[in-house]
Amino acid sequence: MTPDDTNRASVQPLPPLYAPSGARLDGTDLKILRLLQTGARASIQDIARRIELSHSGTLHRLRRLEESGAVVRYMAELDPSIFEAWPVTWIDLALTRSPAGKRERFEQAIAEAPEVMEAIEIIGEFDLSLRAALRHASDWPVLRASLDPQAEFIDRARIRPVARIVKRSVPHPLLSGEVR
Repeated sequence: MTPDDTNRASVQPLPPLYAPSGARLDGTDLKILRLLQTGARASIQDIARRIELSHSGTLHRLRRLEESGAVVRYMAELDPSIFEAWPVTWIDLALTRSPAGKRERFEQAIAEAPEVMEAIEIIGEFDLSLRAALRHASDWPVLRASLDPQAEFIDRARIRPVARIVKRSVPHPLLSGEVR
């Protein structure tokens, strides 16, 4: 067995992927999504050329990807150094056990907080992880009070200021067609 055979043997076949609407994404859809993740400003003509599809076929597929919810929005990735005065901080939250209706109110407060850029539910010691822009870790109590004014949801928090970004996580590895 050659090293190339070993590498090919360790690559798993790509699992089927579906848009939020339930539409199955084929190889051409995945090529379009990968190109959008690496350069969303690419013209339809450039994308069509790179995936070897007609302009109209590419435009049709792109609109279908947007309508199916696979493409949510287009946005610029900015250099983090321009925000040095407001660095990114990860805040891990362990939550109290609250009724679902109350939890929705708390999650709405998170969604409306301009400092919170992303919130993800996680499994393990903590329940939520927030990516937030805070001038200092000492600004956490102010944000906490705005998210949980009655102190009924947050049991404890771990503040993790970001020192530097080692790797950006786009595009998603499943779009490469090779999963190890």
